[in-house]
Amino acid sequence: MYDLTTGTPEPLDDLPTSGLSLGGGRLWRVLRAPGEQSSVCELMSYDARGVRSYQRLDAIRDPHDVLWFDGAPHISSSWDDAVWRVDPGTDEPTMVWQGSTVPDGWHVNSLVAVDDALHVCAFGRFDRHKGWKDAKDDAVGFVHDLRTGRDVLTHLSHPHTPRKRGARWYVCESTKGSLTELAADGTVRRRARVNRFTRGVAFVGSFALVGGNARRGQDDDRAEIAVVDLRSMAVLGRIPMPCLEVYDIVLVGSGVVRGVTTGFGTNAARAVEQHRSSDRTDIRQSTPADVAIQLVTPRTAARLAAMGEPLDPDEASRCGVRGPLPTVATAGEITTWPVEVLNRSSVPLGTVPPRPVKVGVRWFRLADGHDEPGPTDEPVANPLGPVTHVLPPQMRTEIEVPVEVPDEPGRYEVRIALRQPGLGWFGIRIQGEVTVKPNG
Repeated sequence: MYDLTTGTPEPLDDLPTSGLSLGGGRLWRVLRAPGEQSSVCELMSYDARGVRSYQRLDAIRDPHDVLWFDGAPHISSSWDDAVWRVDPGTDEPTMVWQGSTVPDGWHVNSLVAVDDALHVCAFGRFDRHKGWKDAKDDAVGFVHDLRTGRDVLTHLSHPHTPRKRGARWYVCESTKGSLTELAADGTVRRRARVNRFTRGVAFVGSFALVGGNARRGQDDDRAEIAVVDLRSMAVLGRIPMPCLEVYDIVLVGSGVVRGVTTGFGTNAARAVEQHRSSDRTDIRQSTPADVAIQLVTPRTAARLAAMGEPLDPDEASRCGVRGPLPTVATAGEITTWPVEVLNRSSVPLGTVPPRPVKVGVRWFRLADGHDEPGPTDEPVANPLGPVTHVLPPQMRTEIEVPVEVPDEPGRYEVRIALRQPGLGWFGIRIQGEVTVKPNG
């Protein structure tokens, strides 16, 4: 997976992928699992914090796309020439359509939803295994409407990634090396000559980003993203990719990129342990190296571990807490109060050793007739509470901060703030007067 925001591919991880889709508040991702090899379908989903779910789907062979449709991810299977539905909360998928019972006879691949109907494309209707590989005519591919049971596009050359935009269809005709524009009735209007095996399309205004694979047989060749002007169908530029193949291109927000980058690093404690264990000598390792499992990229693990280092005072000043305080509390009560933690700095915030950032409450007794604590008044300190999960830059989250109300009734100035060992209390704080009433 790569981030192309800057125009230069920034690698996020090295998991080979054969399908991406946004839906249900998540990014869905199916990992490559070739049907002619010993493999199994793996479906993952991400939210802004990282991996949200992982499923192993034994029934699906050779997954070739995933699409969120009708409240659930749907996966195409080239081996079974079928489409499967994975309902939330279930361990087993349900086959909702099958084109052929001959293994990989049709090479069903990409999925798309048009007018609330699920569509699938395939290389053609062949009656033997991988018959499309040596067919004399490859222009027999089609896009099929599962609701009506009819083909909406035909005579396509190894089609991938069909998309409909207004009254126009766009399809990657892979063996022609083109992005093909078709009218609603399927008539070919124009072709953009990418001159590579095309697969993967995303639209940005009047432009299309089209994936083009490396040319097989050229060891030094790599894939590209072609930038196509949809007004002229001319290729205006090409973005070199460090990989051999492109499967799909999707437009996502920064939260999705952050979630994919974090991956299984949602558990910051484990990611930090992974990072720190890499510096230990063999004699200090808890297990031999040949059973070590690293679920988080080294870059992400290092970034999360950096949260345990001293905060820069200028960065710390951009953080803080906010929220309302109760006007009255009961003496001796042990409870929690909800507060919002803000991170307006450029670095992630979290409760990570050796210098964990935490949130705490302090109670300053107010003398009769005074609205501020005296300069020598010692506060009643409460236990510090953690920032419950990693808080990325420019984000906020609500936590429950531990509260132990003083035993002595009276008027108190209450302060709630962030604290880091060595730095002390920092950032914007909550401050206000709370009256402690006798218990009972």
